[in-house]
Amino acid sequence: MAQLTSTGLDQLMAEMSREVTRMEEKATEMLGEGGKVVVKAWQDVIEERGHVKTGEMKRSVRASAVKSGQDAHYTDIYPHGKDKKGVRNAEKAFILHYGTSKRRGDHWVDEAEDRAGDAAEAAMRAVWERD
Repeated sequence: MAQLTSTGLDQLMAEMSREVTRMEEKATEMLGEGGKVVVKAWQDVIEERGHVKTGEMKRSVRASAVKSGQDAHYTDIYPHGKDKKGVRNAEKAFILHYGTSKRRGDHWVDEAEDRAGDAAEAAMRAVWERD
């Protein structure tokens, strides 16, 4: 019968365990830095596409607090709150993005996300590589 032997497996498992612990410790900071980049991209595209009447929607774009799912940490980025007329800023963003039967959407969120992708990844990687 064949026999499998290995050396160093315990050390490898210990190193992998340390990386998981390190990731959990840094996840909040990484998502915070990446979130700043994505928020800025959203605000820039809102301005460029002319989706600014009062500026309330643009100013309300922010990242929510970092949450933990089953196997992941995440943050939601979208316009929060309501304008002075009581209309939800997220609803306005949705309509501008997807459109209605009377208004064509321009998919501005897709552009913002594409624009922010590499820079957000670089910001999160910089946090990971510190220390």
